[in-house]
Amino acid sequence: MPPNPLRSSNLAEQLSEVLSGQIVSGEREAGSRLPTEERLATDFGVSRTVVREAIARLKSDGLVTTRQGLGAFVAATPMGRPFRIGGEAQQGHLLVRQVFELRIGVETEAAALAAARATKAQVKEIHHALKILNQASRDGGDGVEQDILFHRAIARAACNPVYDDFFGFLERYTRSQLSISRRNCELAGWLTDIAHEHEAIYEAIAAHDPDAARRAAHAHMSNAMSRLQRIQAH
Repeated sequence: MPPNPLRSSNLAEQLSEVLSGQIVSGEREAGSRLPTEERLATDFGVSRTVVREAIARLKSDGLVTTRQGLGAFVAATPMGRPFRIGGEAQQGHLLVRQVFELRIGVETEAAALAAARATKAQVKEIHHALKILNQASRDGGDGVEQDILFHRAIARAACNPVYDDFFGFLERYTRSQLSISRRNCELAGWLTDIAHEHEAIYEAIAAHDPDAARRAAHAHMSNAMSRLQRIQAH
């Protein structure tokens, strides 16, 4: 019996979830060929464009491989269900708060590790990123990309590549949050506060004081979440 047509605001995401569930559970065996785009489109009541996007997601997650002219196949050793944030049950302001809570934990500890482990070159990199960020603000830019570079420099200084990888994963959410908050912070007069918070994080890392770095990073991230929530409340 063919599956029920999808009913979702994001059809490609839902289709990829259905297919990934079948792959991870073993319903679709390793090496087996997926149905054609046309068959999947018919079975799930979606367009072939949606099917192609869903297959691209599965390929990116390492669950399928594609062969020119032959179609898509379940990977020989498919990975487990990939980690994702959000979905239909997590949207809007709720997702923003949840991601910020996650960032508070991750970035707070990253700063503490950076204070304990950073080399002279890494401290210099953080300082350089901070200078570029401050200059962008003085020049009237939104500073979004420079802000991301500052936090990524701290992640690298934690000397744990998993932190840097995870920061990269969170970057799309971080960029979205920063785009909202930094542009509105200029109007609200908060940029000076943000600059002082960044400076406190840098100084604690440069002093190799993990406790101070942890406190400074936690204060900054908590304040950032509060600022964004105040913006969204208006």
